[in-house]
Amino acid sequence: MSITRNNTPKDEVVNDIISREWAMFQKTQNIGGRAACQDQFDTFYVNRYAQHSAWSAETLESYRNDLIAAEMAGRNLITEKYGYMMEFTDPAYYNANLKDRLPSLSEEKAQLIARIVSMQLVSYQEYARTYPALAGGGRPAEESGRDTSIRDYSVGEYKTYSEGTLVLLLQDLKQMKNPVLEIQKTLVSFYGFDSLEAAEAAQAAQRR
Repeated sequence: MSITRNNTPKDEVVNDIISREWAMFQKTQNIGGRAACQDQFDTFYVNRYAQHSAWSAETLESYRNDLIAAEMAGRNLITEKYGYMMEFTDPAYYNANLKDRLPSLSEEKAQLIARIVSMQLVSYQEYARTYPALAGGGRPAEESGRDTSIRDYSVGEYKTYSEGTLVLLLQDLKQMKNPVLEIQKTLVSFYGFDSLEAAEAAQAAQRR
């Protein structure tokens, strides 16, 4: 796997965002101790790059400002993300220990998140139908009792974004034919595939 990318102005912003996110991720305390993924920078990088590189320059700058503002306020957005996710993965712990400590959401922000996640899941369903082997190797779209779902992970993350960033992200998604496909194309390119079709064939062959 290669994590080399062209050093374009947009890449510089994406890389700065990832650097700030990684620093927060390193300070995130898990209930069961340090997670293995906290020692896997390359995997973290390719997943975050694939997501962020699909955004417009304006959305990237807005999100970077969210991270900077959080740093100045002593907040850790990655910790908050996993806290919000526990509303779905461990409701009892969330209600007893986290609900009153995490920033509350306005109705407008909640509605923005619902619209963004709905669009994301529709895009994912198209991706899963077209590339079932690739989709089968990732998170389930909805709750399955196996892993944290795409929906739960996304809701947790978007709750940490500012309302302004969410407005811009929604605009970006409306302009993309299929945002999940765009992200996945970038992701498989890190692993040496020049198309999703090639990656799908390789994944399917591994399962035979």
